[in-house]
Amino acid sequence: MEKAKSIKEIARLAGVSTATVSRVINQNGRFSKETEERVLRVIRQNDYTPNMSAKGLRTSRTRVIGVVVPDITNPHFANVVLHLEMEFTRRGYSCLICNTNESSSLEKKHIRSLTAQNVSGIVLISSTRNYTELDSLPVVYVDRPSRSEKERGEGVMIESDNTQGGYLATRELLGAGCRHILILKCLGNDSNQLARYRGFQRAIGEAGVEEEEALRINLDAVSIDGARKAVADLLDGGVAFDGIMSTTDTMAAGAVIALREHGLSVPRDVLVTGFDDCQLAEACGPGLTSVHQDVAEMSRLATELLFQMMRGERPERSHYRLPVTLTVRKSTRR
Repeated sequence: MEKAKSIKEIARLAGVSTATVSRVINQNGRFSKETEERVLRVIRQNDYTPNMSAKGLRTSRTRVIGVVVPDITNPHFANVVLHLEMEFTRRGYSCLICNTNESSSLEKKHIRSLTAQNVSGIVLISSTRNYTELDSLPVVYVDRPSRSEKERGEGVMIESDNTQGGYLATRELLGAGCRHILILKCLGNDSNQLARYRGFQRAIGEAGVEEEEALRINLDAVSIDGARKAVADLLDGGVAFDGIMSTTDTMAAGAVIALREHGLSVPRDVLVTGFDDCQLAEACGPGLTSVHQDVAEMSRLATELLFQMMRGERPERSHYRLPVTLTVRKSTRR
């Protein structure tokens, strides 16, 4: 069966005008959700690709969305990027992924490069918002709220309820009888990590459990090896604990390895929780109890808000905080 080769043919197959197809493709103008889905479905079925170069010459914008991510090897960020790319592709846009490796200087270079390439919009996973280059671009900030009170009111921000997540994970450990809980976090000035730590403090405070300074670890980076070494050093030094609340699944996996190497078993000797509920949580040890972030909804909402801004519309809100849940597995079951 011959595929449609023009916008006119797409319009005929979708039962709409060519102007409506153009509005859907360019995300510019009014159309119903049902119409958008019908047009996009016909475009997908026919593998139709609009003439990007011609459109770029007319509008000075490419049909490309930039995504700036701090660490593409982190399973959580990789999952976010995967869902974003799927959402953009569904709408006929390409995705240009820029990994900063947690480097502020590299992040600045990527921002300048994306703006120079006339991308249509940017999804930025960063706590930095003072980029004047982005003043004229639709930008949605995802996952990491700004550390600056002044900057928090600027732009559109989508994050998970990290404080509640830290609280739920710690309460799970407390409910299972843990009283000497190791808090394993990283990137001391990262707003998400601090929020999860506040949730930990709230939970132990409600339980009347004292926070122990010796049981507070703050790593420079999210890594299995870093967490493994830090926990191993504590065990080698004779520091005792019966639970570990880790602010990422990656670090929780490193902790589980260190425990195993020291002849300790999860959950027989030490209970462990993670954060993100990525695939690593299912595969780690006996199965890792972890805070679940709704990455699919975060990505869908980011896409919807970004395209609203690309159409010149103003989102109803500037800040969205998505609820989290706790996925309980064997790592917290005695």
